[in-house]
Amino acid sequence: MPSLFPEWDRLREILATIHAQGFKSLSSEEIFEFGRLYRRACAELAFQRTHEADLPRLTFLNDLVGQCYAFVYVAPTHSWPSVWRFFTEGFPRAVRRHALLILLATLISLIPACIGYLVTWHDPAVANEVLPADLMEHMGDIVARHHTPKDWAPLIERAPMASFIMTNNIRISMLAFAGGMTAGILTILLLIYNGLMLGVVGAAVALDGGATALNFWAFVAPHGVLELTSIFISGGAGLLLAYAIINPGTLPRRIALRNAGKEALTLMLGLAATLVVAGTVESFFSPLNIPELIKLTFASIEALLYFSYLLLAGRNAREMPEAPFGTLMTPVPPV
Repeated sequence: MPSLFPEWDRLREILATIHAQGFKSLSSEEIFEFGRLYRRACAELAFQRTHEADLPRLTFLNDLVGQCYAFVYVAPTHSWPSVWRFFTEGFPRAVRRHALLILLATLISLIPACIGYLVTWHDPAVANEVLPADLMEHMGDIVARHHTPKDWAPLIERAPMASFIMTNNIRISMLAFAGGMTAGILTILLLIYNGLMLGVVGAAVALDGGATALNFWAFVAPHGVLELTSIFISGGAGLLLAYAIINPGTLPRRIALRNAGKEALTLMLGLAATLVVAGTVESFFSPLNIPELIKLTFASIEALLYFSYLLLAGRNAREMPEAPFGTLMTPVPPV
């Protein structure tokens, strides 16, 4: 049966090849031809939309351009190679693109940590009155746990404990991320609370003596390097969503939020893997009754490797410039 619009048969043939055999099956000449025909189809579609001269042709072109769009602007999936590229390029690049927002989330958490530490250090009674009750009620148990060094997690409990820790850490990170949809209010409150908790606990173990504090920080450091960094990055992802809502710039708010959501999701997917590693370390290494120096050395090496990965992985000529706040400008598909 002859085509209604034979001038577009060649583009349809190339599309059929892509659907059947994938984009990589095209030769370099066919790829250039596909791009040329796609641009021509977009131009004619724009003309038909403006003049509304031929409704069947407008419908045909809209469908044709829509099919092409899926291959022009959406990267084809390749299972394991894509996973490898994501962790070696996509995730660390996204962290660097939004480094200022992540730094802001870090400060929102660490400033309350310093305040909580100073208040508790100078007057624990004031800390009990000012700070949340649920934050203070478990303080004695935490101090007692680290007052006498011991392996306080039996081996049989570590596997289920690892599962619980991973799930809980991912849940907290998801809350910090999703809190961006409240214009960042929930994200900021969660970061402040997390910082306060860290500062108050740090002061409480310090007041019990240097040995208790050393044992506590030697326990926290091996997994805390990954956990705290992940919370700060997830907070940055939440602030990215909030910024798109508050200041979409020249884009419609829904488009700005969609673009920010893609970037934030990249951050969150990378964090999920990081938190699995952190949960494993917290369950199987951090509780061990071994010299604190070993734990702190492990944490130092871990921090060096992880931050080197975030700062250096995926750096090459094709890397996009780092954007302090902005959402990525992506083309809008045909409708």
